[in-house]
Amino acid sequence: MTFEAQSHTAIGSGKENQDLALTGADWALVLDGANPPAGVDVGCEHGVAWIVDRLGAHLQDGLDNHEGALADHLREAIRATVADHGPRCDMTHPRSPGATVALARIKDDRLEWLVVGDAAVLLEDATGQVAMETDNRVYELPEPPDTDEGIQAFILQYRNKPGGAWFAGAVPEAADHAFTGHRPVAQVRRILLCTNGITRLVDRYGYGLADLPALATANRGPQTLIDAVRGAELTDPDPERWSGKRHDDATAVLVDFEVER
Repeated sequence: MTFEAQSHTAIGSGKENQDLALTGADWALVLDGANPPAGVDVGCEHGVAWIVDRLGAHLQDGLDNHEGALADHLREAIRATVADHGPRCDMTHPRSPGATVALARIKDDRLEWLVVGDAAVLLEDATGQVAMETDNRVYELPEPPDTDEGIQAFILQYRNKPGGAWFAGAVPEAADHAFTGHRPVAQVRRILLCTNGITRLVDRYGYGLADLPALATANRGPQTLIDAVRGAELTDPDPERWSGKRHDDATAVLVDFEVER
């Protein structure tokens, strides 16, 4: 089975959109650049959007042209992205730029998925029940220390390390720590892949999981999700209670199998 996907992405409060959506004949993905604090050395001369673009291009090449498990495709895409860097980039730097990943593919009669970081794959079954597959390990870490030395030690201990939080981009081993799974395609009505700029509708603004694919199938498609996010952010009576940007980059890809059937 092949599928047609709808996607939409929108920049947040930053200077560039560090999200990316890509689709192929039997796969779809979203990437979300993991942005370091302003002014912090990351050992790399390239921006986060460049990392996301290269990682996406290599994933696309692998998924379109080669067999293999999703984790294998991610591992090879990270290796290829590392090779794209020049000699002035230190890929062993603990803050080396990376991205979160949500990826889905149809292979034979099953739908496979992979997530690294807090991007998400939402799976809606024939009854309308929605399950979300994501990776929240970054939110399960201890609170970092409040000194520069302590923060650096914290990063060395937990970023792209066993027992910590993983990001795609500089460490091919991150693919081995991705969360993966599969379902029979016949049991899936829709899939929705989205970055955390979309899932904040659930995390912050009281939406249910089933609301997200329902919004994405409205007249404006995935654009409706962006509209809902921006509307919630702009009417938030106390936006300072949340960490991070008020308006994050937001990206969604919808695949509706009912249309195909």
